[in-house]
Amino acid sequence: MSRNVEVYEALRSVSNQQLAAFCAACAERGSGLAQLGTPEQQDQLTRLLGVAWGVLSGGQSEESAVEVLEEAELMFDEDDPLAEDDPGSPEFLVAQAILLAVNAISVCLHPDPRRAEMSGQTLETILSSLDFRMSGQQAVFVRHGEAEPPVGRLQQLEQDAQHAFMESIIHGGGEPLDREALEMLRVTSAPVRDEITAAIAEVAELCGWDTAD
Repeated sequence: MSRNVEVYEALRSVSNQQLAAFCAACAERGSGLAQLGTPEQQDQLTRLLGVAWGVLSGGQSEESAVEVLEEAELMFDEDDPLAEDDPGSPEFLVAQAILLAVNAISVCLHPDPRRAEMSGQTLETILSSLDFRMSGQQAVFVRHGEAEPPVGRLQQLEQDAQHAFMESIIHGGGEPLDREALEMLRVTSAPVRDEITAAIAEVAELCGWDTAD
């Protein structure tokens, strides 16, 4: 599977704030994965996203963000449905959406290019699996020396969004992102999030997942 290698390499040369903004945007787009979550899980995800963007914009203290992270960790104990480790389950997808938001807050507090890359790679992997399901699960085998097949639609949308983020950093001359720029980044993440939300509904129907909750 082709990955956004150039973007992930470029993350090593951006500012700490830009690293965290990259993660927050990934989490915002990835929040579409949580459509099948409970109301409580969705409320928690909304709160976590708000904290991530709040720390970035200076509207939320780092101390309060630490408290929120500690609370979020309790959602993943062994008795919680979010501890489900089956990649083919809806609970796993909801958990990944929440973990993307948790990682965004973590990178706000402790900037690390590797953790930022993890956000992008995680979302690419999940979207690739959704593309696979929606394509009728037809595997494509690539022989040695052959070109990789084109990525699926959802993964391509995510890769394009990541490239657009890096382009905005380059065109901005590496200047810090002010509140207006952060708000625009969040707004421009919404179309991909909505595409992911629609895809989750389609996959749920294909897989026979219960959407009543």
